[in-house]
Formats: sequence, structure tokens, C-alpha cells
Amino acid sequence: MQVSDFLGMIKKLQSQSPEHALMLLNAPTGTGKSYTIIRALCRYAAKHENFRAFFVTDQKKNLKEQDFEAAWREESGAVHKAFSERVAVVRSLEDTVNKLINDWDHQQIPDLYRNSPIFKKSLENLGNAFKSFGMMKENEFDLKNAWTMLSRADYQVRRAMITILADKAHVKLRNISGEGASAFKLNSISKGKIREFVSKQPKADSKWLNETYPTFDLEKKQIIILTTAKFIKSYTPFFEKRSKAFRYSPILKDALVVLDEFDSTKKQILESAIDEALKIQADLNSLFVDLSKGLNKVNEGQLPAKLGKSFTSRDAFKRILNDAEQLTAEFKLDFLYKMEEQGRDSGFVMHVPQTNWVSVGKPWHAYFDEELRQVVLGRQPRNDLNFQRMLPRISVFLKGATKFILNRAREYQVSENQKLSSLDDAMTIEDACFSIYAALGLSKSQAKILFSLGHDFSSPTKVKTTYHAHSGRRFQQRGLSLFQFTNDPQHDLQTKINACFFNETPERSLLNLLSKANVLGLSATATLPTVLDNYDLDYLREMLGPRLLDGVHYLSETTIKEFDFESRYAKQNIEAKVETGIVDRSFSEILPKNNQKIDNKKIWELDAELAKLVNCIPASEQSRIDKKYFTRRYLNLFNSFVIFLTDPSMTSFLGLQSLLPGADGKMDENYIKGTFTTLKELLGGRMGMNTELRIVSSRNPENPQNQLSDALNLVSQGGKRVYILSAYQTIGIGQNLQHEMNEYEREQAANIAPKGVSKDDPRQHTIDLAGMYLGEVTHILSSNLPFGMDAAGLHSIIEREYLFDANEINIKYLNEYLTSLQQQKLKRHPEYARSLYVSYSRTIIQALGRMNRSFNKMPVIRLVMPLNVLQMVTDSGIDVEKTGQEYRCLLVAAKDWERDFEKPSAEIAKQNATFNTFRDFRFVLAYLQTSKSWAQIYHDTRWFYVRHPTVSDKDLKSSQVFQQRDDEFGLQYLLNEHLDVSYEVKPINHKRGQFDFNGTGMEISAEAAGLVAMCRYPGLKEALESLDIPTKWEPNERILNPAQFYNYRGLLGEVSGQFIFQNEWSLKLEDFFKPENYELFDFQWEGKVALDFKNWRDAPDVDTKAERQKVEAKLAKLQANTQRKWRVVIINILASNQIQPVMTVDGKILEISGLIDHQGKFLLTPEQKLNVWRFLNGTTVNDSNDAIRLQD
Repeated sequence: MQVSDFLGMIKKLQSQSPEHALMLLNAPTGTGKSYTIIRALCRYAAKHENFRAFFVTDQKKNLKEQDFEAAWREESGAVHKAFSERVAVVRSLEDTVNKLINDWDHQQIPDLYRNSPIFKKSLENLGNAFKSFGMMKENEFDLKNAWTMLSRADYQVRRAMITILADKAHVKLRNISGEGASAFKLNSISKGKIREFVSKQPKADSKWLNETYPTFDLEKKQIIILTTAKFIKSYTPFFEKRSKAFRYSPILKDALVVLDEFDSTKKQILESAIDEALKIQADLNSLFVDLSKGLNKVNEGQLPAKLGKSFTSRDAFKRILNDAEQLTAEFKLDFLYKMEEQGRDSGFVMHVPQTNWVSVGKPWHAYFDEELRQVVLGRQPRNDLNFQRMLPRISVFLKGATKFILNRAREYQVSENQKLSSLDDAMTIEDACFSIYAALGLSKSQAKILFSLGHDFSSPTKVKTTYHAHSGRRFQQRGLSLFQFTNDPQHDLQTKINACFFNETPERSLLNLLSKANVLGLSATATLPTVLDNYDLDYLREMLGPRLLDGVHYLSETTIKEFDFESRYAKQNIEAKVETGIVDRSFSEILPKNNQKIDNKKIWELDAELAKLVNCIPASEQSRIDKKYFTRRYLNLFNSFVIFLTDPSMTSFLGLQSLLPGADGKMDENYIKGTFTTLKELLGGRMGMNTELRIVSSRNPENPQNQLSDALNLVSQGGKRVYILSAYQTIGIGQNLQHEMNEYEREQAANIAPKGVSKDDPRQHTIDLAGMYLGEVTHILSSNLPFGMDAAGLHSIIEREYLFDANEINIKYLNEYLTSLQQQKLKRHPEYARSLYVSYSRTIIQALGRMNRSFNKMPVIRLVMPLNVLQMVTDSGIDVEKTGQEYRCLLVAAKDWERDFEKPSAEIAKQNATFNTFRDFRFVLAYLQTSKSWAQIYHDTRWFYVRHPTVSDKDLKSSQVFQQRDDEFGLQYLLNEHLDVSYEVKPINHKRGQFDFNGTGMEISAEAAGLVAMCRYPGLKEALESLDIPTKWEPNERILNPAQFYNYRGLLGEVSGQFIFQNEWSLKLEDFFKPENYELFDFQWEGKVALDFKNWRDAPDVDTKAERQKVEAKLAKLQANTQRKWRVVIINILASNQIQPVMTVDGKILEISGLIDHQGKFLLTPEQKLNVWRFLNGTTVNDSNDAIRLQD
């Protein structure tokens, strides 16, 4: 790759600020992307003093500090500035302490500190703390205390150094009040004097300080190098005791963040987020009550005026207080909750976007016991408080309240930072939020959980953009909530409902970063479309729009030719040979095909030994399947041994499996070594004496890279042939498997170096592997049993949520999976989930990348694998031209097993869109009578349906109702590829939003909605048109889904029913204006009769008894709300078989089963119309006005 490629990308990204962008680049392994980006960053930084970049890499061994230093020296040229002053390597606390101790032992610490008694003493204490840390860090329970102890000891060293430097710089120190004598408070002027003193010290002294503590003057650093683990956590400014999170620090402002191995960062961020979510828990009732009390303190003027006014001056604050009061009353939150069953302490409820999932499959209920004066919680039938609804409603309240507080904190942060000049001193959004929560009277743990709930990815400074960020991915937008029930033995009167929230996915974390900085993501697999091992790129595309850029557009012609491995291989006659087969029964399947005359007795002995070993493997539920699996796994590995041993041209060969022998107790390392030796003796002949098997494992005392170097040195220096056996995750990104060529390899090798490459390039003198065995990949999708609500359990649920968001599984599969977890049973992986295959392929692509580190290749590269590995590779959504030649050859060999993911995904997308609409309306119905804003959204969304039964993508996304939210609430229209105006579905369970789009039984069309028939009623067609309601469905890009259609049909019935009724009875119907009565019934007449119009088609497919009970319940609520008696008319628009009005429930309800027929003809006789009039007026049959009314 060329430096100019990356300079073009950097310039484009820098021009984006403040509307920061994400640029991704796929570049095959071995094309020098890391080497080249390092040179580009150094060149750009040398020419632009205000430029700051973060180079974030996945592993410590890939920090490339020496490469950066060499590049900086060369690129900074005449305006050379010290590398240590401009480039920082920010290490972990453990690595920093290790460096300090080593530097002391090797006398590399400057005399200024070394000769100081306070420094010596603090370093001695640090050494002791480090020893303790080494002993305690392996124990999860001791780790936190050990780390805290080490952190304090490190600060004591820095405190000693600050004392020494302050004395030399004539700076007076003072302790921070309330934090004891161990902390200093220095202002910007004092820090500036100390930094100026250090800059005038001997170069070696200042260099040592900057290298050991790069945060001494981090503000001046232009390039900051660190690992992903460090970047997602925190750094500690040299002068401070407390650490700061990078993602909230102002040092990120307008920076460029380079994520080396972009897709691999997701795993670390996800694991960290899960750990944080499980670690930060709070009792839900206490959290709600304490937050409510704190907000009331604000309302009562008990907070400092500058904060109080920012709260009380806003209408949203009044709504929050009102919501808190309503929730407290509705769910008795100011009383203690106690489980009915004694000793039960392991139950939980998880709220995922699609459902409430209960640990034992039975819902929890709650009621208020007046005698006990507490809420009884359990699985009893009585559920007055509707406990299942309480949990999500409190979660929604907390999220809304904390986002409001976040915005107030931003105002406070901006106000405070106007007084400060240093990045060290600047208040972060985290500091501001915690300050407010402390003022509200909440504990630190409560503040942590609320901060995690409220924080989003939006920028403190709103950036003007024409693009509306939106997504229908419910898990991304809402996360999940976990509630665990625990009886406290020391508090017998209460059951704690411990709540934890997983709210910030890696994608949202990335969006958060993009609100402050530009991001350049590099990898050989950066754009692979898998939501399991890469970021959900479709979600990022929805949220970023034009801010998601492709780095390929900035590559030069030279680089593009360099990526053309096919031509480079063909030019040198290099063949990548794919070899596969089914080997799962006997050694006889391996040996005869290699033309070796092996005694059958020896084969029987080998088979018997394998059978004996496999039979000793501990049995599981799938015992018979397991034995076949391990037999196959052994034999396929041994097949690769045979291929290697019988091909003397293969000097180096790598075998990869998901797990190394011994890691799971089911593959025996000694047996594998012994079998290799046996096969070597049987097959190797003279060449067999010159071969070795080396197992490279992270469990060995030496690190994997050293193990690899030792093994490959046997080839380059010892003239041997080596089979290296390892695991996919051990031989990961950044591991080098090329080696110096021996004499035989120099004679055989073909060179594929692109034009213009220097002869001194190290890749000219090394050679890649001659072959590779690709074993089965088994770690793609978690299947943790027994299931527990721990990090592994939460991770497995999150993976399925990702698949649901991406329309790779439907609600049926998700529900079945959750049920299988309850029953502690395995659930088969989804057959057509593309991410499984792409993640599998990603593992293979990265593995093959280990044999693309050099320009020299053996003429034949042998790729050996079981058939089921070949069947899993795919090119779906993959930019094949940006993959190596070996993977392209695999795709050619796998063409017979190509899968069509598009058709199943399109079907699932329709099912999930419909289900999400159904869930959206179930959610909003719970708030119709209590929230004006949700009632308005409900109103606007339904009116959008009746005005747009079909709609273009552009009109949908530019509409006001779409633009007012970012989660496509209720607007999940279906793609309408064939521009249909009708379609059929099979309602599997319409009351749960589940439909089969390959079935029939329910029609979605204008005719099925009754529109065609209604428009035949005189004047109604014109009335609908005057309301901008189409009287005909026109072909368009999107069409209503079944759940939307139910709402379309309902509102169409209301509008049409109102017109017909007012026309026939010459009455004016009005809405219910008070929020508490909203949507109980459609209309009212003169404050005494409620009317509800139904758009049931023909004979209504409804449970009449159940519908009548619903009406009675709503009538009772209306009467309670208004404190007066009401009557109700229930009217179906299109006639059923019976049209005689029926009076029920003691004359309170009148049911009319049809107003018009399908020709638009009004069906009620004058006498029936009169009976309706009598009911409206509450008059008797012999009323004196009857004759007049009948005549009218």
C-alpha cells in the first residue's frame, strides 16, 4: 500500500469535522496496511501541529512503538521534534509499574528521582504492591482489591515525583480537602511551571518521564498509541489521583481514531459492556424512590440555583415529576415488596425488546396487602398491580429521566469548562452527571447505573445535518433489562429487585465516539456483513447515512493492482490446491489413497486405539453423536498429517482447530503426538526422519510468537520440515508465520512481489507456509449449558438479539430459543442466518491470512479441510476482490454449496417488521391515557397509515411523523418489490403479531379494509378525499404490514362511521378531549353517549362475549373518570348477517352489526334508526316525538 492512499483518507476525514465520519477499509493481509498507516500518521502530524490521532490496536504486541519511532524520525524531517514529546504509548497500570521496576533495576531512572529518599520509599512500596498483585490477580475475588492497592502505590510514586518537580520549579503544593494527605491539587499555572522545568532538563531525563508517564503532558501529544482494552476504559492524568474515561474526555475532540483490526474491537467492547452491566446493579424500588425524592428536592428549591433553574424551567421536568407520582401510586412503589415464597432467591425476569422472559416460565404477579401494608410478590393468581407491566414501565421512566438529567449535565459541563483552560482540568460529561446525582442524594452505585442508562451517542454540540438518523433495530435502540429477585436474610421484610441494564452496544459505543472524533477502521475483514464478529454495519449505515465512507475510493491504481493476487499468482504459476473429503470412520480412509502399502493389521491397531480413546470421552446428552464427532475430528487431523508427511515439497505446514488438545479434556495431546510419530514411521521413509510436530499453545509458559519462531527456525536454520498444530484463536491477527528461506526453499520458491518494491524489503527474503489444515470452527455462536444469568448467559442472549435485529431469525425462533434455555436444552443453530456463515468465513479468511506475510511462495499451496468446513464458506456480502487468492480458491471449490440468504431474510424481515409494529402499539396503548406525547404519536402514526397505505421510501423518510423519532416507531412498512396493491398472509397468531407471509387466509388490500364498499356510500368518497385519505391504493415501493393494516382498517372505520352516522342521524359527534378518556371509545355525543365504530369485515371474526366484556370494562372506566353514567353504541360499518340492533347490559350498550352493505347502501330501516335515536336520548318507545322522528 502507498502512504498517499492513507493521506487521502486522513484528509477526507479531517474535512468532515465537526460532522465526524466513519471510514472503513478492507485490505488483504500482507499488503502492509499497518506499516503504511503508521508512516501516514507521522507525516500528517509532522505537517499539522493541531492534528491528534489515536492508534488503537487489539493486542499489546501490535503497538508497533519501534515502527512509529522510525517513521517519526524520517517523516518529521527538518522540523524534528522529540518522539517522546509528540507520540505517547499509553500502557496499562500493570505494564507501567513493570517498566518502573525494570528501569530501577537497570539504573535507567534519572538521578533527579533516583537519589530522592521519598521516591525510593514509594518505589519500594510499589514493588511490594506489585508482588502482591501478581499473586492475587488470578483470583477474580481478589483482583479488585489488588488493583486498587497497586493503583494507590503508583499514585504515591507520582506524588513523590510531583513533590520533587514542584520543589525544583518553585511551585507550592496543597492537599485536596477531604481526600487526605495523599492527593495534591494543582492548577493549570502550577502544572505549566512544572512542565516548563521538565522541558529544560537533559533530553534523557524528559524522555524517560514522557515514556514512563505519557499523560504528563498528554495535551501536547499528537499520536497516542494504545490497546483496545485501554481505550475503552480509562487513563490517569499524571497530576491526578482519579482516572478519566477516554470516551468522555475532551482530548478526543476532533481527533482521528484509527482502529487497527476494526472488527475485532467489537468483541472486547461487548465483553466489557456485559461485565459492566452485571457489575453495576441497584435495587429497583430504592433506585426509583431515591431518584424521585431527589427530583422533588429540585422542585422544592433545595438545589443550587444554577442547577435548579435548568430543571424547573422546563415542561419536561414537570412531566417527569408527574410520571413519578403516577407510577408510585399505580404500583405502590413507596411500600416494601416481599416474595410470598420463603427462601426463593434465584428468580429473574429479563425484559428484551420482544418479550418479558421469566426464568421458570411462569409470570410473576403482585398485589397490595392492606393488612400487611406491603406488596406481595409471587406466582399467585392475584395480580392487581400488573407486575409484568411495572418492570418495563419503570425502566422507560428511568431512561427518560436520566436523559433529561444528561442534558442538564451537559449545560453544567459547558458552563464549568468555560472557566478552565487545560484538558487535564476539564470536566467530563461523566463528572457533570455524577455531580448532579450526588446533589440529588443518590449513592455512587445508583449514579453509575443511571449514568449508563441515560448516556447516548448524541453530541453535546448539535451538528446541522440533512440526514435523519433512524433505525428499526429494537435491541440497538433499547437494549435489555434484567431483574433478579433476592430475599435478604438480614432484612426479612423485603425482597430486593436487583436491576441491571445492558444499554450501550458496541455499535452505540462507536456512535458515541463518532460524536467527538473521526474513525478509520482497518482490517482484512472490516466490512464483512456479520453481526456476530463485526459491528452491525447496516445499523451504522442507518444511523450515519453519508457519514459512513468506503476507504477503497482513496486507493491508488498501484495499490489496487497489489490487491490482485489472482494475477500475481498466475504470473508465477502458483497453484492453491483445495483438498477435501469425508473422513469419519477408519484410518483405512486415509492411508490407501496415498499409494502406501500399509499392513491391514496396523490399520486395525490404529482404529482400535482410536475407538478405545473415543469411548473413554465423558458421555453427554448427545453421547453417540459426540463419539462420531470426535472420531471425525481426529481422523481429519490425521489425514492432514498424512498429506504433510507424504509431500516432501511442503517444508512448513499449519494445522488449525477450534480448541487445542487438552483444552476441553476431549482431545488427547499425547495420543496426537504418538499418532504423528506412528504415521511418520509408516509413511515418512527417509523424509520422515526429518519432520517434526510442534503444538503451539497459549497455555505453554512461552508466548505463542516465541513458540512459532522456535518451530519455524527448525525449517530456516535446521533444514527440517515442521507441522505446527494450534488453535484459530491462538494463531490470531498479527502472528507471523513466514520464515527465512533455507537453501531448498530458495530453489523452489516463486516471488510475487509487486513492481517497485525495494529489494531490501524483508518480505523479499522470507517465505510463507506451504500448506494449511483448516479444522472445524465451533465457536461462532454461543451454546452455554447449563444456562445461568452470568456473562456467558447474557452474551448468548445478546447474540440472538443481534440476529433478530438483522432479520436472520424471527420471533418464533427467538421464543423457542428462550424456552430451550429455561429447560436447559440445546436449540439448533438457525439454518439460514447469514452471520453464522460469514463469521465462519471470517475465521477462515483470517487464518489464511497467516500464510500471506511474504512475497515468496512454494509452487503448490495445499489447503486441506473436512467437507463440512468447505460447505460453510460463503461470498455473501463479502468483497471477494479484497480477499487473498487462497480464499478465492475455496469459494470456487464450494460453489456447489452456495446458499441463498436473501429469500429467507426477506421473509423474516416482513415477519419481524410486523411483529415490531405490533409491539410498538402494545407499548403505546399502555400510555394513551397518561401521556399526551405518546397519545399524539399514536394519533399521528395511525393517520399516516390511512393517508399512505402504500408509500415511496423517500416520502416515508421525509415525513414529519418519521422524522420526529429515530426508531421507526410503528412505521415498519414492508418493501414492495413487485409494486403490489394487495397480498395475502396466514395469521399464525395475530394477537401476538405473528404472521406467515408464505401462507394465505388474510388479505391486505383496499377491498379487504372495506374501502371500496365504503366509497360507494353517497358522499363518503369525497369526504375521505377532503381529508387526504386515498380512495384507491396505488402501486408504490412500500406497503402496510398486517399489524399496520389492523390499525389502518380501524381508523378508516372510525372516519367513515363518523361520516355515515352524522349524515344519517344529523348529529355532531365529538372526540374525548381529556387524556384519561383517550381511545376508550371513538366519539361522544352530548357528554352522555359514547360511540365506538368497528370495521369488522362481513361476519366479524371476534369473540362476541370477550368483546362485550372489554366494552363493559371501558364503560366502567369512563364512568369512574367522569363521575357520571354513560351509554355506549358499538357499530360495525359493513353489515354482517344480522342487522337488527341489539341492546345489552341492562340497556347500557347498543350493538349495531352493520350500517351499510358492500354496495354502500344504508341498511337500517326507519324504525331501526328511530330505535337508535331513542337509545341516544334515553327515551321510551312511546315518546311523543317518535312520529316526527319517524317521518324525518
